[in-house]
Amino acid sequence: MGYFGTDAPLPELIPFRAGPLTGVYEAGKLRYLRIGQTEILRMIYPAIRDRNWSTAPAEIIAENLDIQDNTFSIEYTARYQLNEVDYRATYVIKGDEQGTLSVAMQGEAMSTFWRNRIGLCILHPIEPCVGKPVWITHPDQTQTQSVFPELISPHQPFVEIQGLNWSPADGVEVQLDFEGDIFETEDQRNWTDTSFKTYSTPLRIPFPVEVQKAEELYQKLVLQCKVSQAFESGDLGENVQVHPTGKSSPFPALGTVINNGGLPSRAFDQMNQLGLSFLQVQLRLDDPDFLQHLKKALASAQSLAIKLGISAFFGEEEELFALLEALKPHILHIQHLCVLSANDPVPSVERQESIYLHCKQAFPQLPVGLGTDGFFTVLNRNRPTTSQFDFLQFSLNPQVHAVDTRTLIENLAAQRDVVRTAQSFAEGKPIYVSPITLRPRNNPNPADTVDPRQHSALTAAWTLISLKYLAPCAALTYFEAIGEKGLLPSNGTSPLADYWQQIAAFQPVRIVDTHSSDPLKKDLLLLENERKERLGFEVDFEFGEIRVQ
Repeated sequence: MGYFGTDAPLPELIPFRAGPLTGVYEAGKLRYLRIGQTEILRMIYPAIRDRNWSTAPAEIIAENLDIQDNTFSIEYTARYQLNEVDYRATYVIKGDEQGTLSVAMQGEAMSTFWRNRIGLCILHPIEPCVGKPVWITHPDQTQTQSVFPELISPHQPFVEIQGLNWSPADGVEVQLDFEGDIFETEDQRNWTDTSFKTYSTPLRIPFPVEVQKAEELYQKLVLQCKVSQAFESGDLGENVQVHPTGKSSPFPALGTVINNGGLPSRAFDQMNQLGLSFLQVQLRLDDPDFLQHLKKALASAQSLAIKLGISAFFGEEEELFALLEALKPHILHIQHLCVLSANDPVPSVERQESIYLHCKQAFPQLPVGLGTDGFFTVLNRNRPTTSQFDFLQFSLNPQVHAVDTRTLIENLAAQRDVVRTAQSFAEGKPIYVSPITLRPRNNPNPADTVDPRQHSALTAAWTLISLKYLAPCAALTYFEAIGEKGLLPSNGTSPLADYWQQIAAFQPVRIVDTHSSDPLKKDLLLLENERKERLGFEVDFEFGEIRVQ
């Protein structure tokens, strides 16, 4: 049995040192670069992404590591193949005693294909960077000063980059220089990645671009770390401290997505034990069968004695009127309604105000939301300019850019920043996140929307800590109810369902906020009930364990 009950162990991490700089090598990637206990970079890695933004997987076909006490060198060659993409690249990575690290990439197209991106990517950790000034060197050698944003930047905070200089901690100065292309930085928290990403080529340049067979590419980055004081070891070891912060949030309403066919009767007993507040249904109002889907969803919710939340996609006003008419006999069983645009990222101001007016005229007490079925970035780039909404809604998944297990864990903390940023323009109104899934849902290949770890203890661990970071939200819709993307498999139970049963039996009323000195190793969901009793779920990501306390 692998990590957290998955099919495989985590890839091996090979430690290295370059003078004061430490880090680990993992199958072609450099991760967790630190000076002492201060993280400098989260990761350096190459990406070959096709015209659909799908990432071509790497197969390492040659690799040579020379790890010394205070220096290291790594050379490897990788082959990338995905549909029409066939690419080969050799990487030379070196670190010296002065704290200088270089990564050079020499790539060659083995086929002709269309690409959106090829090159080196750098992830900057959030906590050591936010609020810190950064100096940007541009291709013409001019410099500008900026700041790593605290709230999530809707668009690229830094552009036209040839070099970056910043100080992540007292006594540490970092210089990062690039060759071979122009780079820019995006705030990946928009997609719940816990990082800023510096990448090439700038998105202002039209894409996709056709790459000809035998076409070559060369890129290089140089990281220089200047240290003016001594630092402790970069490994926090076993001394991870997790403690309450003194803050708390009301326990949110929890729901799950109901499929168009409704719940099978055999699942009612299990679903009844999960402590759900609502079922969530997605209705496309141009579907001639949407009334049947609504009827089945209502029947499933009523069988569980809970309410139904609705996300409805519409294009014409007549479709909205048909939905409101259909809801009249059932309005007491409706938890909330978010009307989404079938044609635009979010409804226009005029349309949202019209939606709100019609819904409130029909059902004055029904919470009516404004939002998107897309990522938070869609809402962040289309912030409401009207007050005609009762809540904001957006979806979430942690694997927009990478699907490895370490990235899945790393990206949990960004969920807190998503909530904080949404609250900054929500006018004090509640935040609903719906749905929350492991994989992106709108993928051209339906198989890619299913995560093979869905029913493992890893997903249980991820969901428990997700609940911690999304605690300030009013309502959270996790996964589908049943099936390969469900809280429950088609038959039997799951680790996540088992933990949710424990939570339901405890009857929590608050989530107590906690702080971990190293959340990549250990984190804690802490609950409190009416009797002031506490129930904790400590997740040990280092050893793949969940401890109930």
